[in-house]
Amino acid sequence: MKEDSFIKENYKTWNKLESLLEKLQAGKINKLNKNELDGFLNMYNLACGHLSYSRTYFGNTSTTEYLNRLVASSHSYIYTTKKSNIKDLFKFLIVEFPLLINSNIKPIMLSTFIFLLGTLISFVLTVISVDNAIAFFPAEMVEEIMNRDFDSHTVVWDAAIQSSFILTNNIRVGILVFIFGITLGVGSAYVLLYNGYMLGTLAGLYFLNNENLLFWSLILPHGIIELAAIFICGGAGLIIGYALINPGKYSRKDAFIIKGKIAIKLLLGTIPLYIVAGFIEGYFTPTQRVSDVFKIFFSIITLGLLVLYILIPNIKNRRADKNLELKKDKSKG
Repeated sequence: MKEDSFIKENYKTWNKLESLLEKLQAGKINKLNKNELDGFLNMYNLACGHLSYSRTYFGNTSTTEYLNRLVASSHSYIYTTKKSNIKDLFKFLIVEFPLLINSNIKPIMLSTFIFLLGTLISFVLTVISVDNAIAFFPAEMVEEIMNRDFDSHTVVWDAAIQSSFILTNNIRVGILVFIFGITLGVGSAYVLLYNGYMLGTLAGLYFLNNENLLFWSLILPHGIIELAAIFICGGAGLIIGYALINPGKYSRKDAFIIKGKIAIKLLLGTIPLYIVAGFIEGYFTPTQRVSDVFKIFFSIITLGLLVLYILIPNIKNRRADKNLELKKDKSKG
């Protein structure tokens, strides 16, 4: 085949490949649909064959040089792995993670409901009768709390050690409630209920001692963030469980993989929350230099900041979607 005929027969493929390559170079990979991505791979393979043919039969002509550049540029997008960096990490934590929470708010709310249901049940049962608390707590601990002299009681507290222990324990709970999603979500629900039972029982015991302010001042400063992280992990576990129960149009294996990726992102996004909660619980919550009322006020601030952290990226995203729709409507008009 002559070079002119070779060019005439294949130039459309090269132009399409070059057009898709320009989109990739402009950072528009997310705007390429599946067919375009598949087409890019197919045309790259064709271009590789064309380059080999051109080198063999035409030598170092301008056609060969052009194909060499085209194949080399395409190769870098197919076989080069994008390196993660600090910027991507911050983007995930500040923007993508709050959006992910919002898009999976139903399982997270269900996780929250299960935990709070356990809290309410154990609280009511404990208030009705202290003997019921033994169903959730060791009898020795119940007796110690009920006989404690709260006015004279002091705690020996090594902030660094306790903070590290608390952080490890909280992450362990989060991982457990996530992993047990594999049990069709039953294990996740159990862990949530169990931890809710413990909180409700403690709240009930302190209520019977008329020490509500003290109790919540020891729970809420770190608890707002800590519980939010646990609820999110619980939601991630329930997502996996539901994918196995109702895979929809996918096989159970594919549904598990697809939803599992979302669940893992939710789990990873909670790690900074656990770190912040562990730091507050280790250094701020137990301090006696701050009044109980101020600790409650601090808790309200943490709740407000957490709500803003989730809401702001979602509000911006909705505005961007609306602006895009308006531009589309204008262009159609």
